[in-house]
Amino acid sequence: MRWFSDRLPKRDSLLSKSFLRPLAHRLVHPSLWHFNRSSVSNGIALGLFCAFLLPVGQIILAALFALTVRANLAVAAAATLVTNPFTFPAIYFAAYRLGEKVTGGGTGDAGMASGAAWLLSISLPTAVGLLLFALVSAASGYAAVRLFWRLRVLRRWSRRRAAA
Repeated sequence: MRWFSDRLPKRDSLLSKSFLRPLAHRLVHPSLWHFNRSSVSNGIALGLFCAFLLPVGQIILAALFALTVRANLAVAAAATLVTNPFTFPAIYFAAYRLGEKVTGGGTGDAGMASGAAWLLSISLPTAVGLLLFALVSAASGYAAVRLFWRLRVLRRWSRRRAAA
């Protein structure tokens, strides 16, 4: 955590940027910058949700959500990087396959007349699959961070008791 927080831009340097002045009053809340159980787990959940929900603009959307719910801004932005140009094809293929199972199969035929009709036939299963990925990954990321944090605190408490 120390390594990560040392490399983040400082709050004062961000507030000095002119393009951030309209949001400056929201950027000063401590939960956006501190690493605690609540802000980090919320940041992970928001970042993962935005990562799977949209193909572009994920970091901006995650940052805006983090501002509204006061989650850790850097963690929310970093969590969106789970989807990148290397993982994009596999994620979208898996989302299509999952959506196809949930919606009852694709409606695409081999003899469709136009590419637009084919594109429309695969868009619903893909959108359903991505929504399911977004919901499940956000919930599991939130729960995993909470569990990890709790286990870490318990381990520290047991070490303190053993040392005393």
